[in-house]
Amino acid sequence: MLKVNVKVFFCFSIALLTSQSSVFAQKTYSLEDCVNIALQNNIQTKQQNLQTENAQIDAKQSKLNALPNLNAQATNNWQTGFNINPRTNTPEENLAFRTNSIGASTSMPVFNGFQSVNTIRLKKSDYQASKHDLENTRNTLKLNVANTYLRVLQQNEALDAAKNQIATTQTQLNRQQKLYDLGGLNKSKLLQLKAQLASEELNLITQQNLLNSAYLDLWQLIDLQPDTANKITKLDVNKVVVEDENRTPLAIYTDFEKQSPDVLAAKQRERSASLQHYVALGGRSPRISLNGSLSSFYTTLNTQGIGTPTLFNLPIGTVEGTNQVVNTVRAVYSNTETISFSSQMSKNFGTSLGFTLSIPVFNGWSVNSNIQKATIQMEVAKLTEKQTQQNLFKSINTALLNFKNAQLRHTAALQSLEANKEAVDISEKQFELGGLSLTDYLASKNSYVKAETDYLQAKYELVFRKKVLDFYSGKPLN
Repeated sequence: MLKVNVKVFFCFSIALLTSQSSVFAQKTYSLEDCVNIALQNNIQTKQQNLQTENAQIDAKQSKLNALPNLNAQATNNWQTGFNINPRTNTPEENLAFRTNSIGASTSMPVFNGFQSVNTIRLKKSDYQASKHDLENTRNTLKLNVANTYLRVLQQNEALDAAKNQIATTQTQLNRQQKLYDLGGLNKSKLLQLKAQLASEELNLITQQNLLNSAYLDLWQLIDLQPDTANKITKLDVNKVVVEDENRTPLAIYTDFEKQSPDVLAAKQRERSASLQHYVALGGRSPRISLNGSLSSFYTTLNTQGIGTPTLFNLPIGTVEGTNQVVNTVRAVYSNTETISFSSQMSKNFGTSLGFTLSIPVFNGWSVNSNIQKATIQMEVAKLTEKQTQQNLFKSINTALLNFKNAQLRHTAALQSLEANKEAVDISEKQFELGGLSLTDYLASKNSYVKAETDYLQAKYELVFRKKVLDFYSGKPLN
């Protein structure tokens, strides 16, 4: 008995010192606070949010892909030896020159079997499905937070109940100690009471550990640094009105199915699969694209004479049927210079504009394979949607059944608690008057302790089961 008391005293001393040292840092969190923190900190929610942002980028890029592309280029080359003379376009030996070229080109798909349009619709559908996935992830997290929050409240009440039991037993022990000191009680009964007190003190330590564990689960779930100074807002669950649910599972399903995030996501992915099928079919279609370019070039081989030229007559042939020689005048300059960069660029500037028609004939059967895979994916998406709807209907049936069972357990536990409370009150008075044996009194008290524990579990289970039904009814969880 002494060892147990020392252990309890030590545990509560540590807890008291810890609470006093952090009293100014203590913060109380409501259910709404915990839900909001979880939505901000939870890693899975963050990951799904990033996936949704990625899907949004894909949807935006699919629209931009339909716009014309535009690319510019510039080159600077030094060439020596045997090369094509860019001025005369003839091959020559021992050339040494530099060339520069600049240009811009653009192309735009005019028609590609509506693949661009269907891809835009596909990526938009994928983005909508990802948003529904994010909402479903958030809702699942809210349910888990609410469940863990209620478990902390339950353990809080269980701890308070354990303290009350110790106080009641301690009062009886003090009373019986006085009787023993006066010789009106044998030592065996006194020791039984002390053993009962020791057992309840051990139960108090167990309940405190369970409460600490429940708090740890809550802080870890919302990704908050565990701190024994932090607590949650205590709710009077007895004042929470738990209304009965009279609707059938089919009625609940019919209403919720229209707004269920996981069902909406499955429907959206079925639409995406259908659009992907149209994209694949577009691979069989001819393609028309518009192409255009601008270009010019400069070379050091493009020269012009400097100064006054010397003119020479060069024979180029004779008149047919006569011996008359036809001459041409050639101007020869003593010095030459490369024509300026700006002049060459202006003179050599050229443009092009045209259409390209591409007709797919055979591409390793890839087009047909893509169509077959898209057809299969459509069937998979339809089955996934149907399976999601069936799972939702099963979940609603289970939730309603669990709620009804929780109602029955709560009613039975409440009746048991009230009966045991009345019985233990009578037993306590009879025991004080000597009309009831210690064994019978302790049996009555232990029955009351068990009834109280059962009632706490039934009460919080009922509240949580109602929360789940509220979720399927489209009501906010917090």
